[in-house]
Amino acid sequence: MRTQRTILSPSEFAYFQLGQKSLYDWQIECLEAIGLQEFGGPPVAVAAANGSGKTAKVVASAVLWFLSRFPRGQVVVTSGSFRQVEKQLWPALRVHQRRFPAWNFLMTELKTPEGGFALGFSTDDPGRAEGWHPKIDRATDPVFIIVDEAKTVPDAVFEAFDRCTRVFQLWVSSPGKPWGQFYDAFHANRKFYWTRKVASIECPHIDPAKRARDLEKYGPDHPVYRSMHDAEFTEDAERLILAPDRLTKALDGQPQPNENGEVVAFCDFAAGRDENVLAIRRGNMAKIAKAWVEKNTMQAAREFVHLFKVNGLHPGQVWGDADGLGTVMIDAIEELGFHIMRFHGGQAASDPDEYANLIGEVWHVGAREIERGRIHLGQLDPETFKQLTTRKSEWSENGKLRAESKDKMRDEGRHSPDRGDGLLGCIVCGSRLSGAVTAQAAEASSVIASPFATGHVGGW
Repeated sequence: MRTQRTILSPSEFAYFQLGQKSLYDWQIECLEAIGLQEFGGPPVAVAAANGSGKTAKVVASAVLWFLSRFPRGQVVVTSGSFRQVEKQLWPALRVHQRRFPAWNFLMTELKTPEGGFALGFSTDDPGRAEGWHPKIDRATDPVFIIVDEAKTVPDAVFEAFDRCTRVFQLWVSSPGKPWGQFYDAFHANRKFYWTRKVASIECPHIDPAKRARDLEKYGPDHPVYRSMHDAEFTEDAERLILAPDRLTKALDGQPQPNENGEVVAFCDFAAGRDENVLAIRRGNMAKIAKAWVEKNTMQAAREFVHLFKVNGLHPGQVWGDADGLGTVMIDAIEELGFHIMRFHGGQAASDPDEYANLIGEVWHVGAREIERGRIHLGQLDPETFKQLTTRKSEWSENGKLRAESKDKMRDEGRHSPDRGDGLLGCIVCGSRLSGAVTAQAAEASSVIASPFATGHVGGW
């Protein structure tokens, strides 16, 4: 018996063909988003609360729809746990076995008469995730790659899947740690995905009494409760200076760009390591002007001076990280005739009651400026987003806030936040640190509204 090729959309297929008459709205949305990939839609990433039915209702339905729509298609399903594949997904597929009498349902494999298949496996070996491509063409035997419980799968496996030629892609999981490929799909790389977060309250079958018990046990802000019920990536998020969900919210509600006001530039120097960065703020608009790698110190210094001139910057507007090897770079820049303000992040903060040092103050104050909707960042690139949202707060021995060191971040496999230093530096440096009164600040002050006030004094 040949497979009847369906013309139904995934949610229609689940309803009419599989008899699932009680799909939730979010399950219908996810299934339809999966189907739209046939027509060029983006890959799908779903972060759902524990026990929401994501595997049984969404993944299983999507696999059966796909093989009915493309009887010669290839479905590759992986998870960090073989138990998830063997004990969760394949039993959910076999529930519908009688509706497909010609199909061969094996332990972790499914075959159609036409040669299509679904293969489930668990692996931390990227080599097993490579090499999946249509053997004929994408219309006949397309590839559908599914990563179930994606939070448990190593990044190298995702990267291996990126080398495959697939038409359909689904990452699905409950939320986990605030880093990795699955996490990035909802944050730094979200523009490349259709994403959906599913809270437990959207799942009527989840007992409200359990939700209430967990709320009482953990509290609304506890990482376990927020992951289990709110579908939020919150593990360690309370220690992040700027958590990704807060940056995402700030980017969605940015103020209108206004270049009128103070101009401040900040340089972060790599001195042969990582990236050299120039960030510029004009009024409330802050951006990375350039980030690049250059091992030759003098060549990097020349490029900085060139960028200062191209961007119309004056010496009093430019700050540079003068700690460590940064001193060598600033000396080289000054030899080229451009004198900049020296920033020493290890020095005492301007608010020493709160912060252990100046760089800690810059990161915490700059992050709050972004969160409060005072800074227009435009559309951040994924690397800058990641650097802004992976540095953590620490308490010093005397109870003051600081930012964790770059060396510690490197030791834990996280990138040096050079772009973050530059961007937050240009936001916080300038009049805030120098004590100068800008025309912008004067305009915003209550003094100018006084009947006894005069206009700005000009002439210099």
